[in-house]
Amino acid sequence: MFDRLKQLEVLRKSVETQGWALAHQMFPAEVAAAMLFQFQRGLGNTPETYTGIWGKGPFTKEFCFESYAYHYPFHAGLLWSLTPYMQALTGKELLPTTSYFRVYRKGDHCALHVDRPAAEYAISLTLGYSDDIPWPLWVSQEAVKPNASAAAKGGILPDGTQMSMLRIPMQPGDAVIYDGVNRLHGRHDPNPNEWSAHLFYDFVDRNGPYADHAFDRRNEFVQPSDFHFPPDGAPAAKAKTQKKVRK
Repeated sequence: MFDRLKQLEVLRKSVETQGWALAHQMFPAEVAAAMLFQFQRGLGNTPETYTGIWGKGPFTKEFCFESYAYHYPFHAGLLWSLTPYMQALTGKELLPTTSYFRVYRKGDHCALHVDRPAAEYAISLTLGYSDDIPWPLWVSQEAVKPNASAAAKGGILPDGTQMSMLRIPMQPGDAVIYDGVNRLHGRHDPNPNEWSAHLFYDFVDRNGPYADHAFDRRNEFVQPSDFHFPPDGAPAAKAKTQKKVRK
């Protein structure tokens, strides 16, 4: 029987000692598929119909489908809801920063890079492959040296930088947790599927040097809420119900 609490203990030790960890079935494959379908249904699945970002990202060679968490409420909710999990896994008082959804096409790469400070603690989650062929995530075995990191342009290290890399195969629902700021990572192999879909979640330590990146510095999302009921004796308002969506 799968023991999630025991898995968390193992993952936490791996993050603390290695700077990364592979979480098999962080989400059950069925849940990963449901999440992916929600992105497709909510944003579209062709360049003509897609309402997210259709373009070439900073680390890709080809156009791809992308979504930024704060442009799509469902996406932002996924990011925020993972905060307790990441706190338990790292032992840190984390806050969410941002998240990206991306669908890569066949033959594309994700250039090896380091992330901006908002990705102090990062998750790379695989949602699905068109052809069910695992596409490995590459993560450096050691942290990037400060001089190389300082010389990075847009997260890309200078030519000639030598680092030992791990290739981590991932199935839908699997996730890799890593230090996005100090671990070189990406997908150096060409994508063997017609398409593959992934989510990236980022967090910072509330008490760490990058705490000001919480919520990606979008303070409009952390505001007090207020609800107003009709006063006693007022005529009852007409009831409203949510429409059930079936597709």
